[in-house]
Amino acid sequence: MPTLLPTLTGRTLTVDAALKHPTAIRDQIAKIADAQLVAPNFFHPVGNPVEGGGVLYQVLRASDQYSSDVEQRAPGQEYKVVEGVDPEQRLARVEDWGGKFKITDEQIERNDVSYLDMQTTQLANRIARKLDTRALAVLLDALDDDPASTISGHNWSSLILDGPLDQITPSASRPTADFAAAQLAADLEELGVIHDVLVVHPEQAAALRTAYAENTGQMLEAAGLELVSNTLVPVGSAFVAQTGEAGVIAFEKPVTVTTWRDEATRSTWVQSYAVPAFAVNKPAAVKIIDGLA
Repeated sequence: MPTLLPTLTGRTLTVDAALKHPTAIRDQIAKIADAQLVAPNFFHPVGNPVEGGGVLYQVLRASDQYSSDVEQRAPGQEYKVVEGVDPEQRLARVEDWGGKFKITDEQIERNDVSYLDMQTTQLANRIARKLDTRALAVLLDALDDDPASTISGHNWSSLILDGPLDQITPSASRPTADFAAAQLAADLEELGVIHDVLVVHPEQAAALRTAYAENTGQMLEAAGLELVSNTLVPVGSAFVAQTGEAGVIAFEKPVTVTTWRDEATRSTWVQSYAVPAFAVNKPAAVKIIDGLA
């Protein structure tokens, strides 16, 4: 399911018809943006719209799960009252992001589809990048509160997997060791987190492909990870996560497109915006591996 909206396919519209049916432009923007988003690797969408300007959520932490224990009951006695830890309550406020572009009557009359397509694509790219920027910023803020979320890794840019034995990178210093260390940290928290996605900067993706060459896919499959690269990830770091389990994206307004006439310039404005809230309610679903460059 797309994060922003269901996609619309199989329709070819003129510029004039598209402007009269802004949902067609909306669906195109959502389709383009959703294909680029890195946020769904960490957040999953919720169906209910945001009310009251924010999302109230609870943070699930490993330290809260086993704060007390049950006891064996003797005949005639009551069971022990198990007092849990009150979960931490937080509020994720909505953020309103969007933009607009103008298309002239001359472009409409000449059916300048390429201009409309270019403007739509650029606006979709900007919306996607802003949503990803905010999603990663919110995620990093949440992970900063938990020192256990960061794993010290090894330099991936100097890997040697073939050659003299005394020059080959030891197993304990390879990326697979970093993945194993991150999964071990997750296992020790006993929250059932199984990492299945690796999100890295393109430089780290290139380092993996250079070192493992045609065996890159086999290595990732053995580690149970899907590789995703994005320039918004800090250079020298990597995220390993259980897809979509760190938090939720809720929308007060999903991707919306409106159009209106500007008679003074004989133009039509196209405006698109989204009003999301990002809530990290399970930060333990993500681990950061540092020191990779």
